[in-house]
Amino acid sequence: MRARRPFALTLALVLAGLFAGCGCERRLIPGPPASTAQGSAQPGAETRSGAAALAVAPPPFEAPPAPPATPAKGHPRLWVRAADLPKLRARATPANPIFKELAAVAAEAVEAMDRGEIPSEGPCAYRRVYCEAHAELFAFMSLVSNDEAARNDYAARARKILLHIMERVKKGDPKDPFNRRFSTGDRARWAGESFGLTVDWIYGYLSAEDKAAIRPVFLRWAEDQLRSSTTSHDHPEPIGALNDPSMLKEPKKRRYAVNNYFTSHMRNLTLLSLAFDEADDPPDPGHKGTYPRLRDYFANVAGAWLYMTDSILRNDARGGAPPEGFQYGPATLGYVSQTLLAIQTAGEADPARWGPQVHLDGNPFWHEVIPAHLHSLSPGTVKSWGGPVHEAAWTGDGERYALADHIDPFAALGLHAENSGNAERLNALRWMVIHAGPGGAAALPRRARSQLGQVYKRHSIMYFLLLDPAVTPTDPRPSIPLTHHGAGLGQIFARTSWGPEATWFHFQLGWEQIDHQHGDGLSFGFYRGGEWLTKERVGYGAFFMNSDQHNTLAVENDRNRRHDDPIRGGLWRRGSQWPLVHTDDPRVLAKSFAEGYVYVLGDATALYNSRYENIDDVKHVSRSLVWLKPDHLVIYDRAETGKEGRFKRFFLQTPTVAQVSGKLATVTTAKGQKLFVTTLQPDSPVITAEAYKPGGTWETKPAENESMLATLRVEPPTMPRSARFLHVLQGAAGGATADAAALVRTTQGTPFAGAAVKGTLVLFPVELGPVSEVRFTAPQGVTRHLVTGLAPSASYDVIRKPAGGGAEITVRPGSAVKADEGGVLSF
Repeated sequence: MRARRPFALTLALVLAGLFAGCGCERRLIPGPPASTAQGSAQPGAETRSGAAALAVAPPPFEAPPAPPATPAKGHPRLWVRAADLPKLRARATPANPIFKELAAVAAEAVEAMDRGEIPSEGPCAYRRVYCEAHAELFAFMSLVSNDEAARNDYAARARKILLHIMERVKKGDPKDPFNRRFSTGDRARWAGESFGLTVDWIYGYLSAEDKAAIRPVFLRWAEDQLRSSTTSHDHPEPIGALNDPSMLKEPKKRRYAVNNYFTSHMRNLTLLSLAFDEADDPPDPGHKGTYPRLRDYFANVAGAWLYMTDSILRNDARGGAPPEGFQYGPATLGYVSQTLLAIQTAGEADPARWGPQVHLDGNPFWHEVIPAHLHSLSPGTVKSWGGPVHEAAWTGDGERYALADHIDPFAALGLHAENSGNAERLNALRWMVIHAGPGGAAALPRRARSQLGQVYKRHSIMYFLLLDPAVTPTDPRPSIPLTHHGAGLGQIFARTSWGPEATWFHFQLGWEQIDHQHGDGLSFGFYRGGEWLTKERVGYGAFFMNSDQHNTLAVENDRNRRHDDPIRGGLWRRGSQWPLVHTDDPRVLAKSFAEGYVYVLGDATALYNSRYENIDDVKHVSRSLVWLKPDHLVIYDRAETGKEGRFKRFFLQTPTVAQVSGKLATVTTAKGQKLFVTTLQPDSPVITAEAYKPGGTWETKPAENESMLATLRVEPPTMPRSARFLHVLQGAAGGATADAAALVRTTQGTPFAGAAVKGTLVLFPVELGPVSEVRFTAPQGVTRHLVTGLAPSASYDVIRKPAGGGAEITVRPGSAVKADEGGVLSF
């Protein structure tokens, strides 16, 4: 199916800057039917590469016990509790700058309603803000205002809008926006929380007749969630199964439980099911749905939706980063954290009743969100129209290369932490919301007024709920390690400090089986001197999910069965990995975080093959990479196909066109820095440096603000079955020259190859597997040796003999020196 123009671009002025997600999910490559879908690939399962024994396990985690939970009887109970109101009303004064913004937003909405512009017919929106979002805003103000008359007025306004919408749904006009798959479409994803929250927050103002008018609509919408089909696999199956492991069996299906549609349906169903009191929610004989009462749908939330999402976050996506990347990921994490916050405030976070998935602190993912996010932000900032903004270690689709406001997940997580007494997490999230958002602290008032292109007013509410003007949060970064490993998605982050002058590195090797993910396995980014020297090229859709737009390898495979399809044929012709339908999972096989270096070894073979496409000629693709802090990367790539004549290509995205002289390519950045790229293998490489030229359509246009405007490509002069690539990358100041880099090969024992640069020799195994003995001659001037690919934490003997001004060195199993956790021997 051809990719459609993203909805957020079709309505560019309406939804400009909306990072909660565009209105189309990518179904570029149809998934395999249930009868032929691939089998389980749970974390720990062996891949086709056969190297699973070395795979890096996530750090151990011991869940804290869940606090006692008692179902709430009164209102409010969703996100806000009755016990919170005195505290919130104390903040609701003109002296609070955040409340000042919230009050201004509410005053504008009051004026619009008094002019008759809210509610309205047609789309029922005012200045790009939906009527239901105004109802949510008024309902919230009815809780926190310090004036009783004002509270009553706000509640009446919320009630009027809510009943206006209910009446339109009841009429059932198929042309009405509220009756065209409304509850499972984009609008419900962006602002669907408004309905459950509004009912809960003005519950005492609703008459029995009001509730009787609202509840049938909520029941209908709740049932819609159970059968939603906006994108692939966006509801649990089989419908009605609870806490059933069969829902997790197929990797592709279970992983859609962290898709933004799936999680938004879950959030909305949670709020709908918990809004009504039991006395007002009797079994409805007229409702033909799965459950007779609204509150009964919560069992499906806990036992199906959250059961699946929780499992993926603690396993397949372990590490704290959203699998869909930076455009859709913030919304996805927001929907899940808002679900868990509602469960907590409603008193339903009882694992004994619903399962461990309702206990947020019982999942390691949520403990890793803060370090993962901070590690994803550049050390320095760049100027934007809204003020200084950090650049992101981007993954996935991107219409704009610009950091989104993360208030949705961070506020929900912060409020949950506050309710749980987790002062450390609350402090960190408050600091991040103030200082790490777009525009920094100076732009906080603008963000708190929802003026960053959002289509809802929820952000104003969330800022007010999270930030206490009496508290000045402190920077959490000094207590966070300078490295981070996201085991589920194969992410490595490392930096030299938390200061703006730091050098920064990240690496990615994860599964690619849901919407908005790209063929970016083995890709990396390198940042120095306040700017990117190299990273992937960010863009949206089928063209940019190809591997040649990332810093990885392209390897030609057999012709796929649907090569005539423009998208699927394009993936084959360009030697890309296969997002959505790749075979099995890639693996990070080893990693080392040392004081002077970072090492990672990853096997991406499975990403290049697809049983669904009936292609499997890529026999091996792996990358060994060492970052020699602060300025050098040494990269060794292996690529093998079953047939001769298949291309193997190394891709590096650069900010400007490199100047190539022999085996040295020199890139000059906007700030005048240098990126030197020395190609040591293959022998007689074909090196091409060229500007990126969009094809004239939106599909090939990079993201707005994208800085990688050129490409460096390296390939062998012929197309053998097996190819090896060895590169040394060096970042340097503008007046520097490239450090000499020399190729070193072993002379006896297990074949190794590597590079000597600036006094350090790094060696890599030519083939992955057992190592018997490594013998090589180190060039003169080498004072540090890093031998990779050895057994983790094993001991070795190192024997040295003088040889031609250098040294002949033999490494064999012994007892003198111990390799590190990733199998790197440093001496």
